[in-house]
Amino acid sequence: MTSDSKSVSSTSSSSSRRSATPNEPGSSIVPASSSGDFMSFFKGILSFTGDLSSLTCPSFLLNGISLLEYGAHWSDYPHVLAEITKAKDSAERMKLVARWFVSTLYGSYNKRVAESNTGEKKPFNPILGEQFLASWNDGEYGETKFVCEQVSHHPPVSAIYFENAKAGIYGSGHFSQKSKFKGTTMKVVQEGRVTVRMNNTDEVFCLTLPNLNICSILTGKPFLEMSDTTYIRSTNGYTAEFQWLVKSWFYGEYHKFTGSIFKDPESTYTQNGPSQELLYSMKGKWVADSYVVDEKTGAESVLFDVKAQPPADIIIKPVEKQSELESRRVWNKVSEALASGNYDVASKEKTAIEEKQRALRRERAEANVEWKPSLFTWIDDADDEEAIRNCYAYLFSAKESVGSGSWVYNNSPHKTACKPTPQQSGSQTPSDAFSTAQSSL
Repeated sequence: MTSDSKSVSSTSSSSSRRSATPNEPGSSIVPASSSGDFMSFFKGILSFTGDLSSLTCPSFLLNGISLLEYGAHWSDYPHVLAEITKAKDSAERMKLVARWFVSTLYGSYNKRVAESNTGEKKPFNPILGEQFLASWNDGEYGETKFVCEQVSHHPPVSAIYFENAKAGIYGSGHFSQKSKFKGTTMKVVQEGRVTVRMNNTDEVFCLTLPNLNICSILTGKPFLEMSDTTYIRSTNGYTAEFQWLVKSWFYGEYHKFTGSIFKDPESTYTQNGPSQELLYSMKGKWVADSYVVDEKTGAESVLFDVKAQPPADIIIKPVEKQSELESRRVWNKVSEALASGNYDVASKEKTAIEEKQRALRRERAEANVEWKPSLFTWIDDADDEEAIRNCYAYLFSAKESVGSGSWVYNNSPHKTACKPTPQQSGSQTPSDAFSTAQSSL
């Protein structure tokens, strides 16, 4: 379902009237001494037909952090997450979930480029069992915690869990990325989902993930745009739909989106379905400010404004206090070498980590030992709750990349009735995970 075009363009306060440019770095991210290596790499990926994530990337194109850290931005604005629980009904609740979702995008896909002016670079591919742990403090809502674990290496899949116990809201999810070149743009399809629950309502929210375009790679000034469509569906029959508008060659603006929130009693999604009751339309720029319009009254209000309030400060333990499987300790030597511009050392340290992982895989194969995640369990949709199964069936008809199952945090509150025994893998609580970060690697 698309937004009402009249209401979308009717206001002078809309961000659609403001100019926008991509967060393109001021100069090429490729060192002058490495320009030959960059062109060789670029020619190689243009002719590569598989998933680009399997290619070895030159060290000067690495951004110095693990892909697991990207997931932590789901909690950049803990008060926005917590305030979802204040909604009085399903329609308002969906609007607040949509607001929170938009708040996650800037940090996940733009903040590091906008603040550092270093361009969009490639993160480290997490090793199997790698974990990233973080928290945020909010004066009103207290602590929000985040746990992420690499639950698969081939294909690469990262599972996430976040919670604010004081507000009574939490969620599990997973994401995986497949990339290929089309023209001179890298197309990244994000597979996975996020499921959000609250203690004060039985309503559950199921989210798909946006696809990405990495542009201007040939010029050495890469930046990111979101593309295609993303959906949120609630178990009470409400849907939010976001259309990410990619700027054309000759006109338009970067980073814009439109969207709508509607009630839909159908079991499968149909674009502009006749039974859909339009409640709100959305518009704006996901890197700046966005707005929501009440379709009954015509009233417009701010959905989310990136600059209105800075994100909360992320809290991460010092590297020396982290476990051997936590991201910043795993990649510490590589990151330090990249920061000092010593790309040869960075490549050697990165190769050493990867070779160690290959050796561990061979050892497990020879011993016929199956590796299992420490913190998460896979649940097929067929084995999940009926309401959740129906919710994702609705979304699957619109976006197959949502998949057919979920990685769920083992000690998520909705699973406490079947809490695993201490002998089982994944018996840690969120606090345990923060204090030990142990895995069965």
